[in-house]
Amino acid sequence: MKRKIGALLAAALLSACAMTPPVDPAGPAPAQVPTQWFAPMVPHSGSTVALAQWWGQFDDPLLVQWIALAQAQSPNLAAARAQVFAARAALETSDVLAGPQVAAVASASRGRSASAPDAVGTALGLGAQASWAIDLWGGNRAGVEQARAQETAANAGWHAARVLVASELAQTYFAHRLCQVQLQVVERDRDSRAVTAEAAGHTERAGLTAPAVAAMARASLADSAARARQQADLCNRQVKALVALTALPEPTLRAELAKAPSLASSAAMEGLLAVKAVPMDAIRQRPDVAQAQANWIAAAQGVGVARAAMLPSLSFSGSWLRNRYSTAEDTTTFNTWSIGPLSMTIPVVGRGALQARTDAAEAQYQASGKAYAATLRQAVSEVEQALVTLDGLRQREADTVAALAGYTQSFTATEARYKVGFASLNELEDARRLQLNAESGAIALQQERINTWIGLYVALGGGFDPENNPSAIKDPS
Repeated sequence: MKRKIGALLAAALLSACAMTPPVDPAGPAPAQVPTQWFAPMVPHSGSTVALAQWWGQFDDPLLVQWIALAQAQSPNLAAARAQVFAARAALETSDVLAGPQVAAVASASRGRSASAPDAVGTALGLGAQASWAIDLWGGNRAGVEQARAQETAANAGWHAARVLVASELAQTYFAHRLCQVQLQVVERDRDSRAVTAEAAGHTERAGLTAPAVAAMARASLADSAARARQQADLCNRQVKALVALTALPEPTLRAELAKAPSLASSAAMEGLLAVKAVPMDAIRQRPDVAQAQANWIAAAQGVGVARAAMLPSLSFSGSWLRNRYSTAEDTTTFNTWSIGPLSMTIPVVGRGALQARTDAAEAQYQASGKAYAATLRQAVSEVEQALVTLDGLRQREADTVAALAGYTQSFTATEARYKVGFASLNELEDARRLQLNAESGAIALQQERINTWIGLYVALGGGFDPENNPSAIKDPS
């Protein structure tokens, strides 16, 4: 029996090397990240604006205020905050359980003893009881590191939720502001067509215009009125979305919108954000990358925890008590203490289940590594896609401005010719349609540009710094 126990202990000691985590937390990522961007850099004014204060660069206090409201009301952000506190509690629990356990104990009883069956006595005890599960194979340490990585992942997830809520609110806010601009355009177009239709009606009654021409003018007015109604409905739906995001009463929200400052021009936005860092330095600011890395590390430590469960465990306990026993005739006070038992537990039955858990932990580690690698690739791709889109939008802007100026000039001249009878209604409507399409295209270009800037802000992490993020670590609120 001694030889068998010795053989089991020797096998356990030899297998202790399997407790080394599969990865070093400070080691390389499971995927190679390019050393340079394969996309055109965004022109900028020579200074990089801190992402944490990026929303303030739009010089729109209402936007900043509503982002804060949306974050305060977001259920996703509240859930992410709860996960941070849950992960923090799990870390504290793991840290405590990994060390010696000490508990104060007290007891009281009253009754007869076998030595004095006729006397009723009272026994009181007060002391401390200690136990310690010795970390032979590093399983407890791996559990603590796993919980710490999970807390890091929860912090990153909380910040990712903040960034997504801010971007959602900003996109809806700017979409509504530009929707109002577009509404003004289509309403001007509707009013212009109303004047044309009214003039055509007068000339038709005077016999100077054919009925078909007047009917075309009225049809053009109806089409423009329908377009204006459709645009107004879109703006109203966006107001409802802003109400849902901010939890403001709709009358209050509409009143604040009416006092909002004018939108920044496309040229003014060029200096809002610059990408100077190499890919690895840039994507390390992304909370989803930090979260994926933390999950990968936690999975690696989980392998260590599962492997340790298959090995022998050693624990011992002890206690010290101050006792007092009193009867009607006598009172006795004495101390008791004990050290032990020192016990070793060796898993024998059910090792198949333990091995299955180890296999599951290793599979989870491999899956986390692939997810981390995919997140790195996706991060680089999103930044480069935003850079490419912004470069294309910048180059399209000059052409869009030139087209709008040309079509506006053409419409103005055609309208003047129509009023003196040198242009037909068909020519006027064609010129009007081209001018309206050009103006709508310019507004759509501005909205696409703002959305792409917001997308680049999200792609760069929204100001998250995994090495210096005390607000999330201290009190995610």
